[in-house]
Amino acid sequence: MFADRIVKFGERFQGRLDSTLLQGALDYVGYSEESLAFEILCDHICEYDVSISDEEYAEAIQLALDMGFSLEEGPFKHLKGLKS
Repeated sequence: MFADRIVKFGERFQGRLDSTLLQGALDYVGYSEESLAFEILCDHICEYDVSISDEEYAEAIQLALDMGFSLEEGPFKHLKGLKS
């Protein structure tokens, strides 16, 4: 249901996030683990202090909300601090 959106979001970080980490997170989409894929992807973005644009931030937050994540938990609460 969210697979295409997660993959498209992840592809925006090619060249900014280690390709092994990026692909490892996105691989979960292929196993119908969309929530896990997105959470791991956002974890990596936060852990490695990858700067994100306002547009990427808005996309991540909307996707997190659509998927039922709490913005007060996990990596989602840290994304705002990465906006460039």
